[in-house]
Amino acid sequence: MFVELIDSLRCPVPHENAAESWLVAAAVETVDRHIVRGTLGCPVCHAEFDIRHGDVWFGAEEPATGFAVPSDDDVTRLAALLGVDDRGGLYILDGAWGGMAAAVSGYSSAAHFILLSPPLGCEADGTVRGAGDLVPIAAGSARGIALDRRSVALAESAARALGANGRLIAPAVTPVPPSITVLARDDQHWVGEQSAGSHPIPLRRASR
Repeated sequence: MFVELIDSLRCPVPHENAAESWLVAAAVETVDRHIVRGTLGCPVCHAEFDIRHGDVWFGAEEPATGFAVPSDDDVTRLAALLGVDDRGGLYILDGAWGGMAAAVSGYSSAAHFILLSPPLGCEADGTVRGAGDLVPIAAGSARGIALDRRSVALAESAARALGANGRLIAPAVTPVPPSITVLARDDQHWVGEQSAGSHPIPLRRASR
């Protein structure tokens, strides 16, 4: 996990009044500003989560799966739908979409990618596992999210995580969250955009 992305993560444990909480990192091993081994702790509920082999584990172990090498057309399409460009920003790729992370990152040297439960062998700035139907990042902080799983709860969590005008890709059978306007749809996926005034204000650390 790239250390600069730790501030984007949020505790997956429900808190009183549904308040978000940032996480505090205790690194045991780091390589080139990536935490390879360590712990993330929540200052609100005191939950702790392991970082192992660079992956943040928010829950149970996941089955190991392989991934197919994407075609150039697949990569170009994903980059275009998510709006990956030199403006950078944070992008979240769920499941099999993680197999395109390394290639899509070539469209922007300023973009950062966090993968949710990707197949083994995928490389990105950060990987989160065991979060279930949750996108555990700060509200309004993502510029684009691609979901692989058909989950109402996951789509709603993704919409919360999107910033104004952020792009969301989801399986075609997934109901569209209220704040998302669908821009295009085919028999496999729809792509939508977050309403400019609907995203929540991200929680910020208190001044010391």
